[in-house]
Amino acid sequence: MQRVKGQGLRVKEILLLTAHCSLLTMLYALCSMPYVVLAAVHADAQTIKEFPIPTAYSRPVDLTIDSNGDIWFVEESANKLAWFDTKKETFEEFDIPYKNGGPSSIETRGNIVWAVLSLDNSIISFERSSKAFKRFQIPTENSGPYSIAIDSEGIIWFTERNSNKIGRFDPSNSTFKEYLVPTPNSQPSGITIGKGRHVPADSKQELVWFTEAAGNKIGVLNPKTGDVTEYDILSNFANPSRITIDNNGNVWFTEQSSNKLGMFDTLKKRFNNAVIPTPSSVPLDIAVDKDNIVWFTENKGNKIGRLDIETATFTEYDITIQRSLPMGIAVDKDRTVWFTETDRDANKIGRLIPVSTDGKKEARKEKEVSKTLTKDIVSIIGGIILIAAALIMIHLAGKRK
Repeated sequence: MQRVKGQGLRVKEILLLTAHCSLLTMLYALCSMPYVVLAAVHADAQTIKEFPIPTAYSRPVDLTIDSNGDIWFVEESANKLAWFDTKKETFEEFDIPYKNGGPSSIETRGNIVWAVLSLDNSIISFERSSKAFKRFQIPTENSGPYSIAIDSEGIIWFTERNSNKIGRFDPSNSTFKEYLVPTPNSQPSGITIGKGRHVPADSKQELVWFTEAAGNKIGVLNPKTGDVTEYDILSNFANPSRITIDNNGNVWFTEQSSNKLGMFDTLKKRFNNAVIPTPSSVPLDIAVDKDNIVWFTENKGNKIGRLDIETATFTEYDITIQRSLPMGIAVDKDRTVWFTETDRDANKIGRLIPVSTDGKKEARKEKEVSKTLTKDIVSIIGGIILIAAALIMIHLAGKRK
């Protein structure tokens, strides 16, 4: 077959153009990513301080902050409630009088501390003034209570992983009510209370939001009607864990298996997510501070993560002790972050004070770093394209000869 002069050259030029277009498309996609990752911040003694828990191997899995700014937490292996005085930096522990209870989640309201006992199938209260415990058995046997939340009226809400239900407990008359989750065997996990953006600002209506670890969904329960609505999240097999609501009414949750933070816009009914910089970090608990900054624990990454929603940037703080297995997290009114370290050899409560306490200054700084990183990425990829193009052109010039 006769070859037309220049045909091979034109084909190569077309291939070259196609390659350029593909690379430019990749460049555009990279620069259009919704979240730009910041380099990890290595914590030092001025950033993170750790406090050893008196009882060895206690496994502190969850914590909360009371109205005085003190920390309350549960010790799953030691079967205790504990109080940490943040001013004196001292502990006091209280033995739960119900053997092998398996406390897994804790909240506080006024003079009462509430917790769920996963192995005992109960909700317990602890009156701080009298140091007296009370136990309330959940109607469904072996329900597997896991997480707890309290609404503005003092109603206790909790997830039942084994029985696939959301539980409600009214302390005023000690009565329970349970709501079945539509998806079978969904394993409801984290739970939180909030309005959502779609609820009018002047409305007092609160909704109960929860994650479904096996159902791969988030759900919302309307306490007035008892209706449960579910939403499939973006990532497959994400294993969603803990959940919270930001200051704008958007729902945030951790995705253990997909290594992401998920976000659900309650007004537009639309999901988004952000990939955590550290691979396979296993994000567990999540909280939002008063500046609308999202904080979370990286159980396998051994870090505390921070996401600035406004600037769409991550910061990660390395925990001092190796393999501490951080789990529970909470943020106080002064933006101080508190977390638990569950590894048997770590066994501590951690405190993280961000380097800058000026939220606006941090946001501006991170925005500048974000722009710098984006420019650097563009420069690097642009350079690769130019080098590749030059090599191809040299090769083609050689062929002409």
